[in-house]
Amino acid sequence: MAEEPSDDRPGRRKSRGRRAHGEGSVYWREDRQRWVVELDYGIVNGRRKRAVRYFRTQEDAIETQQKARQAQADGVVHLDRRSRFGDFLTYWIDEIIIPSERAESTKSSYRDMTDNHIRPALGDKRLVDLKHEDLQRFLNRKAQDGYSASTMRTFRTILRQALNEAVITEKVSRNVAETLRVPKARKPTRKVTPLSKEDGLRLLKAAAATRHHALYVLLAMVGLRRGEALALRWSDFDETASTLRIERQVTRVRGVKGLIVGPTKSEAGKRTIVLPARCVAVLRSHRVAQAADRAGAGKRWKEHGLIFPSTVGTHLEPRGLNTHLTKLCTEAGVPHHGPHALRHTAATMAYALGVDWKEIQAMLGHTMLSTTMDIYVDLTDTAHQDTASKLDGWFPAEDTEEDDSEDPNA
Repeated sequence: MAEEPSDDRPGRRKSRGRRAHGEGSVYWREDRQRWVVELDYGIVNGRRKRAVRYFRTQEDAIETQQKARQAQADGVVHLDRRSRFGDFLTYWIDEIIIPSERAESTKSSYRDMTDNHIRPALGDKRLVDLKHEDLQRFLNRKAQDGYSASTMRTFRTILRQALNEAVITEKVSRNVAETLRVPKARKPTRKVTPLSKEDGLRLLKAAAATRHHALYVLLAMVGLRRGEALALRWSDFDETASTLRIERQVTRVRGVKGLIVGPTKSEAGKRTIVLPARCVAVLRSHRVAQAADRAGAGKRWKEHGLIFPSTVGTHLEPRGLNTHLTKLCTEAGVPHHGPHALRHTAATMAYALGVDWKEIQAMLGHTMLSTTMDIYVDLTDTAHQDTASKLDGWFPAEDTEEDDSEDPNA
């Protein structure tokens, strides 16, 4: 039987025979004083893939060899050790996220969160060296920095989806983000600033003379998001049942020309709200006033069936509503508030009237009750204090005076 050709490279022991792809060989290099594993991964992405690893002990070298052999048997892909996570994130955003059918606002959010947070913290790491602990520490730091649980869940989603694509493209063998935990968020540093009852009434009184009166009433009484309100159509309003169906939202996304009309922020955002009588009444009056606006606009009017359109029937520019509200606050003599403050006002008033937190969550269209509780954390604290006071009133106070005649150690 013919002998295996010897390898005369300096410092290398003679090879003990040909091995299958993925098995590798283990030998001692005198010049480096290290044990060496040479792994042959076969053909990967059209090219032969080989790797050389150095170890202080023979045991570590053999263990690596055995893992490579098992991976080959299990059909596990072999990795490109040069790929950086930051480079792969660029590919993932440009080639997977942007061409997808996700909402434009989601695409923009993913890009911003990747560029401003994930890439600076983790982008220099090699994909194959990325560990679960690295990602968990990243989320933990974001919690310490005061980011909300909702934001950290989005970070986790981005990491999971990006690394899942890395598995598909054979950059890594497993997704180390699968078991990430979202740490408990700190209380928000930015407090909710709803309008007081007096300021709210002054603002709505000042709005009565404007074409946006009904819009402000809905924002303040049932807590619609600005984009949800601007996407409402008359077909969403059931006057007989006194209900309003929310299914869409209007957004302006950076880098995208024109307004985006799409589904609500989440599935929970798709909801039907039972309207207070005042909301039904102002919508009736608003429909009559809109008919006059339509007639006055003539051919300039573009009918879209919207409840709160522009002066020519098209979708109202969201930033235009902010500008209008700023002027209205000045006229009413109340502190400046944005449209979202009216949403907070609705939630605060609902809580003050004894509405259950789950009902407030449903009204606002939050996916998770924890989101509602996080945002309105001050109200939650007040609820706990109220509960403590009620318990004190229910249970009689105990007589805590000591009887001096008795031995306390008896």
